[in-house]
Amino acid sequence: MSFKNHNFGTNRIGGTGIGSQYGQGLYAESSTATYPIGEKLELSDGRVFRYGKTAAAVAAGILVSQDLSATSLVETDGAIPAEASQATGFSTAAGSTQVQITLASVTKDQYAGALLQITDDAGEGIQYRIKSNSATDASSSGEVDFYLFDPIHVAVTDASDVAIVGGLWYDVVGATAATDYVVAGVTTIAMTSGYYGWFQTAGIATILADGTIAVADNLTLSDGVAGAVQLKDAETEPLIGYAAYAPDDTGHVGVVIQGLVA
Repeated sequence: MSFKNHNFGTNRIGGTGIGSQYGQGLYAESSTATYPIGEKLELSDGRVFRYGKTAAAVAAGILVSQDLSATSLVETDGAIPAEASQATGFSTAAGSTQVQITLASVTKDQYAGALLQITDDAGEGIQYRIKSNSATDASSSGEVDFYLFDPIHVAVTDASDVAIVGGLWYDVVGATAATDYVVAGVTTIAMTSGYYGWFQTAGIATILADGTIAVADNLTLSDGVAGAVQLKDAETEPLIGYAAYAPDDTGHVGVVIQGLVA
């Protein structure tokens, strides 16, 4: 992945919107990535956005999520080849930003924006954000090339246990009430499958409404309409925020977002 130079990163930007001078506006989508997955944009009015990619077409004002069971890796023992087995340019030593891990059936950039966690043994307790990854190399022992944003802080070994928590904004779809889906944000526009754009995670957003909603109601992910909010009716439902007004039953509603990763 390569990205255009930009000057905001996680900084706050004043004004009413972001134009093309920053690379990709809030109301634009792109077939190629302009920024890293998870890049954060914060406006002076309190709205926050994250950069991500869709796995299916999604309408405007829809809650999105990714299926963590498909983009995460449970704790795995012995997946890191020894230092001597790492390919040229890859290393398990402190300071390396490239490491190989043996994993089956991984697709290119499946873990882009995810967190590689060292869960036990050498280097344990530290996690690293993944910039990109290769597909599984079927011609070798099944190695996957991982490229990290930050260098390895404490050397890992072939005894180190690893896990991966999938990037919340990679391959998102309209959110459903399935238990392994975590709501990641709200679409700002209708988006094409496989395209990149911004997803709102904080501030006041416009979200599809399901059912009767009154001003200041606690709103959760709908258990009947994908990507919508509904009046909270169970403690197990993930909180999305509070209604800013009473909407039409089948329209969209202003929501003060509370429950998402900003």
